[in-house]
Amino acid sequence: MERVVIADTKERALSDAVDEIFAAFGGLKAVIPSGAPIYVKPNAVNFTAQAYTDPAVLDALLGYFRDHGYTRLAVMENVTGGNFSRLVFNAIGYAKICRKYDAEAIYLDESPPVEVTLRDEDEPTRIPKRLYDDFVANREGHFYLSLPKLKTHCMSTVTLGVKNQQAFPIHADRMQRHSHHTLHRRLASIYDLIRPDFCIIDGLNAIYHGHIPVSAFLDQYVVPMNILIGGRDTLAVDTVGARVLGYAVAEIEHLRICTEWCLGEGSLDRIEVLGVPLSRFNERYPCTILGRFHPDVQIIEGSERACIEGCKGNSLCIHEMLYNDFQGKGGWTLVFGKGVDKGALEDTPGAIMVVGPCAVEELRQWLVQRYPRRKLRFVDACNDLRTNIMYQSRLMGVSPLRMTPVNLITASWLFLMAQLHRSTARVPSLLG
Repeated sequence: MERVVIADTKERALSDAVDEIFAAFGGLKAVIPSGAPIYVKPNAVNFTAQAYTDPAVLDALLGYFRDHGYTRLAVMENVTGGNFSRLVFNAIGYAKICRKYDAEAIYLDESPPVEVTLRDEDEPTRIPKRLYDDFVANREGHFYLSLPKLKTHCMSTVTLGVKNQQAFPIHADRMQRHSHHTLHRRLASIYDLIRPDFCIIDGLNAIYHGHIPVSAFLDQYVVPMNILIGGRDTLAVDTVGARVLGYAVAEIEHLRICTEWCLGEGSLDRIEVLGVPLSRFNERYPCTILGRFHPDVQIIEGSERACIEGCKGNSLCIHEMLYNDFQGKGGWTLVFGKGVDKGALEDTPGAIMVVGPCAVEELRQWLVQRYPRRKLRFVDACNDLRTNIMYQSRLMGVSPLRMTPVNLITASWLFLMAQLHRSTARVPSLLG
């Protein structure tokens, strides 16, 4: 049986909880060879409060490694589309933690891309060369620890250790395979290419109602858990993490596929859970978007298909954030999905923004002819976060700089440094 530890963190140091996890596998030295370089991959998807792995957990983990004689440490990430890793590391404190422990900060978006062909796919996908060199071409001796956050997710039900690796394709190559028919197999395929040697889920707080909390309603997204969940088999760790959030593997398509492909243990009956008993966790935390949308924005979705994994989920998450956290304006129309009723567009207010290849293919020509003087905006890809953020922020009167938790000088300097290092991140202009 695979073994997974749920370590309580409420009344003790985080380092003690980390020690409990490794002790279940014979101790740290039995898990990680002495002197091995350790690469930690947190979930630093964005700088929105509570969206990312808690810096306290990263700090405790790196300190624990240092205290046990490991000096070759690195923290790597390629954040979500519409942002860049150097900025997120600076804003949430990861850059400072890396300096504290002399750990290398690896901004994967600043590594040149190389092509790989993922399982179950015909077309190549580009991933950072640094990642390819250390974990595909020459995995031996490189220890990789995944450090996700305990979260539900409107697109994938949960986002834990397996989905933590969605960061590996460059931004441009995450845009197309982000629909109901493609996202889940893509997550399993990335996991098949590069599997962590160990996984620890940060469960100090769990996040629900999707993946990017709205700061204005943060209390409706956060539930204190005071746990870490860890083990050698990331799929087994995710299986336990999903159960803590109230879900079975059968309900989580990417975990079901990983189980079907024999990429780890996805059956709770064959996992030995140590530490905090699973009986402590009896709630089922929603993965759906909270749904606080601007009353003066008309939202129209196709009757045949509107993928929460792509055009619908991205558009609504961005809209909800811009409206509630930055007082974005209304008076316009948001359209996505396949099978949109054109009659519903006859009396729409203001500008019209159309998201996703299904809706754009159906409506572009008709809208251009029907409203030659109307402001029309088209986002051609399912997951083009940069363009989606750029257009929605302009329509709502929100400068991207307002969304950045650092001042203009710092943000500009970080952006310049990323560009000098040839970042592949797709980001909107800081000035809108």
